Amino acid sequence: MAVSVDTVYQKVLAISNKEQRGYITPQEFNLLADRAQYEIYQNYFNEIRNAEKKLKNKELYSDIVEENEHKLKDFLSSFSTGFVNSTGLIQIANNTYKLISVSRGSVVQNVTTFFPVEIINTRQRNLNNSHPFTRPNIKRSVFTPRADLLDRYELFPHPVTNNDTTLVIDYYRNPHPPNWTYVVVNEQALYNESAPDHRDFELHYSERENLVNKILQLAGVIIKQPDIQQAAINSYQMYNQEKNN
Repeated sequence: MAVSVDTVYQKVLAISNKEQRGYITPQEFNLLADRAQYEIYQNYFNEIRNAEKKLKNKELYSDIVEENEHKLKDFLSSFSTGFVNSTGLIQIANNTYKLISVSRGSVVQNVTTFFPVEIINTRQRNLNNSHPFTRPNIKRSVFTPRADLLDRYELFPHPVTNNDTTLVIDYYRNPHPPNWTYVVVNEQALYNESAPDHRDFELHYSERENLVNKILQLAGVIIKQPDIQQAAINSYQMYNQEKNN
């Protein structure tokens, strides 16, 4: 269940307007909301990475990984691309945040078989190429980002038109920016949910209070009210303490 962009905005306004501390315009809110959502989204991966680095203890850490993977499930995406040339260059989706897995479909004895592809950096690829036992082949391919070409990866070994069929890429996509849409009536911005470019937050419903706190932290700088920012930080710290207890 997504988080209503209007619910968050109204709560942010209620807190920021308390004692006439300042008004956050819809334009400012949309910018802050996008930043807040992205920071929370990034933190899912940080928490998973940190939990997996620690000693395995199901009672302490499995819930963190499972909880964040559950929140990320709606961002899972996949696409496939056929090989049209032998350059090995593949353009990934422009909304890709993190690649999960890559599979290479190749014809072996007249049957299309998919083999896992390892995602590595250029240094690792060069090390692999230095020895015949680790050099990539059709059954053990590698996928490397190209620093000189945005959103491009290179597949090794390069495709062979007669044998290679397709590449399947699974990835986490970036969240779409939320957008609180409105119409102006008597010089007042009124919420307009039916606008074609309206968009709620894509994060899990449990992140509603977290979003409010994050946006208020950022808003405290814009409207020059450090007390709002500090109150949001305190609330966010309490949220994390309750979450980790």
